[in-house]
Amino acid sequence: MLAREYIPENFRQLNMLRLFLPARGQYDGPQYWSTLLLEGEELTGSSDWNELYARSIQGKPAKEPPQAAMGLLDPPRAAALKEILLHRLGEEAPFAIRSWSGYAETSGGPERSEFDGREYLHETLTLRDVLNRAQNDRIPDFGHALDGRFAWGSNLYPDSLIIVADPELFRAFFKDPRLEVVSIVEHRDVLPWSSGD
Repeated sequence: MLAREYIPENFRQLNMLRLFLPARGQYDGPQYWSTLLLEGEELTGSSDWNELYARSIQGKPAKEPPQAAMGLLDPPRAAALKEILLHRLGEEAPFAIRSWSGYAETSGGPERSEFDGREYLHETLTLRDVLNRAQNDRIPDFGHALDGRFAWGSNLYPDSLIIVADPELFRAFFKDPRLEVVSIVEHRDVLPWSSGD
């Protein structure tokens, strides 16, 4: 499925990027996607963790693979998102989320929708509460700021997020050294199945 399909149509005029969530490597340290690249390669909007990892260990002794993010936001990435978003959008900014009904934290509100054959429950919380939930439990599958400046979408058990953001936020994502991000080529880039699927 094209990466842009994870974003509501009314947000697609914004700049689009993919945020890669690191796996947990040996001794629970983060393993960044870029460490799996062969010489001369770069991450793209369609990079697949499983393919990159399989190639990186080809011909080497078998070892325990790192554990993919699977929807969990580690502390450094959570801190980066909070610094970028809360400062610019406001801690109390209303933020609409959709969570798969199979692991939704609450029964949500009365509104429900389907995406790729799965049912999602809708809630609107403050941005601060959404980011705290993402850090302490799991990242909601979809979310967007009601002011139209920012949105994300993902697979179930995501190892990355598709993000759209206004120019100020977009630049902030690329400037933060804690984040691995690439621009999305809308007509080409697909979001591969998550590492946990």
